[in-house]
Amino acid sequence: MGTRRPPDRRLPTHIYVRRRIAVGVGVILAVVLATTLIGRLFGAGGDALLDTTTLATPTTTTIPAPPPCTTGDLVISEDPATAWATVVVDTARRLPATYAPDDLVPAADAGFAVGEGVLVRSFLIADLRALRQAAADNGTPVTMLAAYRSFDQQQQILDLRIAEFGEDEALRRAARAGHSEHQLGTTVDLTSEGLTDVDQAWGASPTGEWVATNAHRFGFIVTYPEGAEALTCYTYEPWHLRYVGRNLATEVTASGLTLREYLYAFHPPLGVTGPEG
Repeated sequence: MGTRRPPDRRLPTHIYVRRRIAVGVGVILAVVLATTLIGRLFGAGGDALLDTTTLATPTTTTIPAPPPCTTGDLVISEDPATAWATVVVDTARRLPATYAPDDLVPAADAGFAVGEGVLVRSFLIADLRALRQAAADNGTPVTMLAAYRSFDQQQQILDLRIAEFGEDEALRRAARAGHSEHQLGTTVDLTSEGLTDVDQAWGASPTGEWVATNAHRFGFIVTYPEGAEALTCYTYEPWHLRYVGRNLATEVTASGLTLREYLYAFHPPLGVTGPEG
């Protein structure tokens, strides 16, 4: 018998080529991966970088601008008695003409030397007293010029401003009846102790600066800060403080937004869309 040839175990050419290509690609990927890992572990100077940061998909929050400062008379849908901290009252949105808080007490209960007719809502008293005491301890004592105003009282204020400045300028300085935060019973006008009036220059005084910097610690926000008229709808009023509670006041201050911006964005009135995450 003749010698039998062993079977040919060589791979077909097309399979052999595919395997060689696969091995080559694997080597290239391994080199790239090793290079990337080395780059992550070592900086340009050769020092090891202990990168323990967990990478996550970044998220962004779009803060919508508040509506333009238009003149309107939309009566709010919220109940101001309970939504006192977040209700938006501006040139377009107003409180009902008949609204008056049912828990008004004399601001004198917080230690201010004011008449019995200067009223605030009762739950302000503790923080209002704390603010007054802290200002005095700082050597920048404050006194109160105004607090709650009714719808009719606000109309009287506006009439006086119109007679003094003309209608256009008066509406930049004073709210129309129903559009004033003073009607909420949670807003006060302050000045330095011993003074009987206040103007914008007071904001640069030691007392005005202390109030601007510290009011939020006691739950108050300067509603109409300097340089923000297009956002707040009114001229700068360093003396005008609205109480929103310590937590919300801290959040607003930390955000860097005006109160009107913050409320439209994060506590929008009915029918207004908030920020998108």
